[in-house]
Amino acid sequence: PIETVGRSVGRRIRPRADKMFEDIERAWHQVDGYGQVCGRLASKLVPLLCGKHKPTYQPQRDMGDYVVVTNVAKTVHTGKALDQKRYYRHSGYAGGLSYVTLRQLIASNPLEPLRRAVYGMLPKNKLREQRMRRLRLYPGAEHSHGAQFKPGLPAFTAEFDHKDSPAV
Repeated sequence: PIETVGRSVGRRIRPRADKMFEDIERAWHQVDGYGQVCGRLASKLVPLLCGKHKPTYQPQRDMGDYVVVTNVAKTVHTGKALDQKRYYRHSGYAGGLSYVTLRQLIASNPLEPLRRAVYGMLPKNKLREQRMRRLRLYPGAEHSHGAQFKPGLPAFTAEFDHKDSPAV
């Protein structure tokens, strides 16, 4: 624009009052993983992390909420998955392919199978790591996010099927 005394000529740029640029309100969801099948539980968590349950969902924006999952160590794995499912990695050298079974992975870190399942189900784009940072996993019933669930507001506690199935 051309600036003169008391006058501007040209385009005036106004800030956009658009829903595209408004702040995102993030809620906290608490999910009990006791007796849940690991993959089925992961498929319920992904829409919460992406924000697909909101009417203002936009796929190009990170609209998701925080998800706290307790009792992750007591999730169930069906069939022969404990011995037959393998997690592969490669060192980059010739012949450097190695794997660990699901049973070994649970023994070393009981949170890792659910974390990997959710990670694999999220869209493969730049928002993936950002969404994973909002997933909080805990092996037992206690977690450190009690302050986020305010007493005045109803905390969302998701309870899915398979509640009475035996935990591993």
